[in-house]
Formats: sequence, structure tokens, C-alpha cells
Amino acid sequence: MTDLIPPHGGRLVERQVLGAEREVLLHEARHLPSLTLDEWELSDIELLASGALSPLEGFLGEADYDSVVDRMRLVDGTVWPIPITLSLTEEEADLWKAGQDLALKAPGGEWVAVLHQPQLYPYNPLVEAKLVYGTTDVSHPGVARLKAQGPYYVGGKVSVLQVVQHEDFLPYRLTPAQTRQEFTRRGWRQVVGFQTRNPIHRAHEYLLRCALEISDGLLIHPLVGKTKGDDIPADVRMRCYEALIEGYLPRDRVVLAANPASMRYAGPREAVFHAVIRQNYGCSHFIVGRDHAGVGKFYGPFDAQRIFQQFSREELGLTPLCFDNAFFCQVCQGMATVKTCPHPVSERVSLSGTAVREMLAQGKAPPPEFTRPEIADVLKETYASCP
Repeated sequence: MTDLIPPHGGRLVERQVLGAEREVLLHEARHLPSLTLDEWELSDIELLASGALSPLEGFLGEADYDSVVDRMRLVDGTVWPIPITLSLTEEEADLWKAGQDLALKAPGGEWVAVLHQPQLYPYNPLVEAKLVYGTTDVSHPGVARLKAQGPYYVGGKVSVLQVVQHEDFLPYRLTPAQTRQEFTRRGWRQVVGFQTRNPIHRAHEYLLRCALEISDGLLIHPLVGKTKGDDIPADVRMRCYEALIEGYLPRDRVVLAANPASMRYAGPREAVFHAVIRQNYGCSHFIVGRDHAGVGKFYGPFDAQRIFQQFSREELGLTPLCFDNAFFCQVCQGMATVKTCPHPVSERVSLSGTAVREMLAQGKAPPPEFTRPEIADVLKETYASCP
């Protein structure tokens, strides 16, 4: 028995097959029409394999796709904010016959999954862009991907034969079953999940400390899948998290794990998506900060918090923890938000990502009010090695 929150939808749905079943499907895959997946799709396969996308069993069929795009729910009513899809070009669709299973391959040729009884259907990328991303502007990376992919989706259950073999972050590549086992071993019930694609700084640390005050433990769960080219590389971010945990957080109350998902930059909808994934990893609460999963000026600073008001506690399961933007106040001499600090903006130390990158490019360390010296050293070292 465990007192952890149940997975989203009630059970952990792991789609990886092993043993004799895997050998049979591996043999069949060699005789099926095949489709080569890109990095984004491979990360979705990995999430399906581990149960991180529970209760999904594969890529969405047409009815579930329409329901998710229109109302952020599967046909059965389960909250699901982002369509998990597999696209086909006209040429790929012509090679596949209705009723025939489809083998899925990695770019290197390895068989990774079999898609059972696929359902082929057309979709409107402009409608999906507008409803999921809130824009049809191709400068949005999610919209650009939509417009570049094929005109069909193919849905169906997947049996995952193998996930991509990673060489990085190996101690941190924990599945939902493994994090749940670790939380249970530690006796945790209330677990707060934290998502970021940026190097951790004092404002993040402030949120983590607030979360630790009201919970048994913390899952720091950085995203290490595909991101924009100008985002800080995942290995640099992981070194920053390690430095923070080593020097400033109680290690017996923190678990650091890697989230293999790709970044969609879908703002409010992706905030809910991130929360659902963390529930599957065993988190009862999830931190939602300012402009969560945003990009550019496409979303308001608190849109990603307001979207949670559309779901009841019963249907979402997990509890969002919504925080205002944190900063160091030179009068208070500590971290604060507008909810706790009465002093003017001129007394706040709060730097934009652009300003930090400019400082690092000039060989300057961000001030200690913005980030810990150990983390600043990691960032300086990274920028100093760049050509």
C-alpha cells in the first residue's frame, strides 16, 4: 500500500513490452511498413513506455484528438491539455495500408515501437495552433513545427520495444515507478514537483524553500528533452541543480530526476501538461510560476496559473501551487514577492534571461542576490568555453 497520489486516470499505464512478447513484436516489425521518428516523437515514445503519459496508451485517435484540442479532455472526460500525436506526410500515408500495423524506428534504424491498428485522419494545423498555442504565428516554435509536419495524424496503441539509449544523466533518468518507489521508501506522502528549463536561480530557490515548508519532500524535475536552440543546454542546467542541492538544500528531502519530455512552449496548456506528468511521477503538488512554459510575448505572466481554475480538484487530482515573481529586496535583505514586500521596484534585484546572458558573455558573474556563487561559476565556465 502507498499513500502517494494515484497516477492521472487512476493507474500507471506503462507501454514497454519485455521478454517473449517483445521478441515476437520485434520479428513482426521487420515485415511491417515503417516510419522514422524525430527527436520530439522519440521522447513521447519514452514517456509512453514509462507511464509518464498515463492514462494514454499511445498516440491520439481522431475522436480523442478533437476532444483534447477543443476542450482539453479525452473523450471519456479525463483532463488532457496537449494532443500527443504522430504525423505522416502524403508519401508516408501512401505506403501504409488501412488495418496494417506500423513499425516505428529511430533515426539510426533501431526498432522502437509497433503502432497497433493505426487510425489515419487529417487535421487542421491552424485550428490546432490557435486552440493549443493560442496563436497561428510561425515565430512560435510550436506553431512552426505544426506547419512543417505532414497533413495526417495516425493514432493507436503502441507497444514500445525499446527506448532511446541515453548516455547522459544516467543516475537521474528515473521512471514514474522508480520515483514513486523512492518517495514511498522515504515515507513521503505530500510531494511537490518543480519544472524548469532554465538554470536555477535565487527566485527558483525561494519557491523551493516555500514548497519544502508545506510538504514531505521535493522532486526537482528539469526537462532534458528537445528545447529551442538558444535555451541553456541540459547538461549545464543539471550541474546548476546539483550545486544548489549540494550546498543549500536538505538532500534527504529532495530528489533530482530528469524529465525526458520535449518542450512545446504551449504556455497555459503546457503548465497543465507538466502537472499531469508530475502526478504520474508521484507528485501531489506542482509549482506554477510566472509565465510557465511561455515563449516570447505570446502569453500573459499569469495565464498559466489561471488555466487551473477551469478544472476541479477531483478531476485534476494534483494541487497547483501558484507563486508570484520572486526577487531580492535590498531593503528587506532577502527574497520576497509583491505579496510580502512593500518596497518600490527600484529596490528589487531581478534580472532578465537576456541580461544574465549578456553579463556571462562579458565574463561577469550575476550578482549573489540573483544566483548562488557556485551556480554563477558553472554558468561563467560554460560561457567562457563558447567560441
